[in-house]
Amino acid sequence: MASDETAKLVAPTPATAGQSLDTMPEQADGPAWKFPTPDEIRAELSAEFTKEEKERVWTEASAAVKTYHEDLVRRWKEEMDTLLVYAGLFSAVLTAFNVQSYQLLQPGSTDSTVALLQEISSQLSSFTVSPHFVNSTRSSPGYIQSPFHASTSAVWLNTLWFSSLVFSLASASIALFVKQWLYEATVQGTSRESARLRQYHLNGLLRWSVGTIVTALPILLQLALVLFLVGLLVLLWTLHSTVAAITSTIVAFLFSFFLIVTILPVLEGDCSYRSPASLVSYIVIRHLRNRTMHILRRLTSLLCHWHAYLVGGIPPSFINRLRRFAYQRRDLDMPTWRGRDQHAIHEQVSALDRAIVTTAYTATSDTKIVSYMPTIFPDLPPNEVAKVFRDMSHFEQEEWGQGSVDVGFKKDPMVLPFLVLRGLRHMLLRTDKGTAAWREDMHYIYRRFCLPIDASANQRFAELACRTLCQLAVEDPSLIFFYKTASVVMNRTFGEGGACHTFDTLCHVKAMVDHHMGSGSLPAGFEGYRKLSAAIHSILQCIYVSVSGRAQLSPTQTDAMLLWGRQSITRICQWLRDLEWRGLHAECLARSRPGDPNLVLAFPHIASGYLVRYTIDPLLDVCSTTRGLALVPEDLVRTVEHAWSSAQLIYPARVGVDDVDFIWCSGLEVIDARLAELRAAVVTRIPTARIARKRIVHPL
Repeated sequence: MASDETAKLVAPTPATAGQSLDTMPEQADGPAWKFPTPDEIRAELSAEFTKEEKERVWTEASAAVKTYHEDLVRRWKEEMDTLLVYAGLFSAVLTAFNVQSYQLLQPGSTDSTVALLQEISSQLSSFTVSPHFVNSTRSSPGYIQSPFHASTSAVWLNTLWFSSLVFSLASASIALFVKQWLYEATVQGTSRESARLRQYHLNGLLRWSVGTIVTALPILLQLALVLFLVGLLVLLWTLHSTVAAITSTIVAFLFSFFLIVTILPVLEGDCSYRSPASLVSYIVIRHLRNRTMHILRRLTSLLCHWHAYLVGGIPPSFINRLRRFAYQRRDLDMPTWRGRDQHAIHEQVSALDRAIVTTAYTATSDTKIVSYMPTIFPDLPPNEVAKVFRDMSHFEQEEWGQGSVDVGFKKDPMVLPFLVLRGLRHMLLRTDKGTAAWREDMHYIYRRFCLPIDASANQRFAELACRTLCQLAVEDPSLIFFYKTASVVMNRTFGEGGACHTFDTLCHVKAMVDHHMGSGSLPAGFEGYRKLSAAIHSILQCIYVSVSGRAQLSPTQTDAMLLWGRQSITRICQWLRDLEWRGLHAECLARSRPGDPNLVLAFPHIASGYLVRYTIDPLLDVCSTTRGLALVPEDLVRTVEHAWSSAQLIYPARVGVDDVDFIWCSGLEVIDARLAELRAAVVTRIPTARIARKRIVHPL
């Protein structure tokens, strides 16, 4: 009977179909267990939330976006109204000055008359009157008008004032355009279609940088004011030095005030003198500073490392564009203004739905919106689910800086882990699994994953994490971090925590271990040793929960798992016999800070700590039950003892180093005692007492 059950408990492959993960099989003698197909995962995720729950989330997200959109449009309209009033008054005043100043660029109407009178006067003064004669001692060359040249001060004055007038009129004209744009972007209604249209217009406002234009207009007016005042000083210095000196002092104080209230918000975060000019100054300084630090870090890394990585992209195919253009339908009429919007919305339904959700979060920074996101994930295509995490990362980076996360997640530490797991599970629905784009999205989602402290008490989280991470580890073995994370999560939630395995979660663990260690060959290096330790720990943990009653298994399912465990123990013996301890420290230290003497001294404790925590202690747990003790052969104990002796011969140093990075070492002398306890239990066949043993090393 047991052999038949084992034959049915075959090693699954990602491409095979099987049962839904939400339904735990009652008997192991039914169809062979397999990973769920994408269609089954999609059905599972779609059935998890009711239609009413989805509608409630969509309504709340749409309401948040509507409030944000209306407030944004209203604020921009008020700014444009104020700017138009100021620009109108300023342009009127400036025009009065320009009417007088432009005359300095052309000759006056009386200049020729004055020149002729001067010529006549000079000729009359040259006459000599004598009897019967009137003689002139000056020859008359005739009137010659000299060419007109405007003074330098007049040229500068008119350049500054007319430039100021152009800037003022330009800001007013652009403000009128902005008011028209905002009118077109206004959308009424609360329906799903209205929400999509509103999001479509909001995306257009953000994409085409309307906010940047709104921010630039006050700066344009301030620049016009600066040009006017400078031109005024040029005029006064040509007229009267005293008046010019007093006015220059007042203008200098005004410019100093402008500079101070612009720079202070850049230097002090709590300064209330924030303005568009301050924002632009901060963006420029921040960009220059970050770029400079990036260059310095890059130069430093080039000094420390001899290699560099080049990343290249694939350009779009020009031939395909020509082909699409040549064969497109030319008899299609151009749609109406609103019809074009509706056509674009129809093509971007998924992207707009995703943007509604992310905008609701970015507009409010309310983590409650994030907790609702998994509810509507089934309504989005899997690739749009990945973009949700990109939008959140971009928002947090722009809002708080690189690597920052919303502090609101600390109030409910389970929100973000659940969101990440749901996102990763939706990645299993993609048809491009294993491609570079899929791996990039997986990295983007996974890097937000964190294991909360109280996760062990959450049965739902433990099952979801085990099923998702194990299947991802099998889908793409090159993403080794899923294998490592799955081992850590199982240890924290099922091993040290209070979560209970089901037959379905145990099958996921079995499939992951068999897939990664199925070849039987031992990976080389310290990284391979860590992978081997995690595999042994997972196998022994599955055996222990099966024999201790901590898993929700039927008797037939328990027999099937124990038969697999007996076969796996044989493989563990072979793995430990093939284990080569020599040279493990080289790769371990290469992954740490180079030249750290503490890590050099602590390495033997790191390696032996993995052996104790992932092999010896789990074996003692298995031997604490009668059925588990029957599975452990004496040959396995001898193999473990031989592995420990080999480690002591290769790395004989026993140096205790406290508080070294993530490593602490103490109590290695109890390893021999634990091995003696294990041997006594196996030889006498008397179960050991399962106690909370002292941790020797933190291997994570």
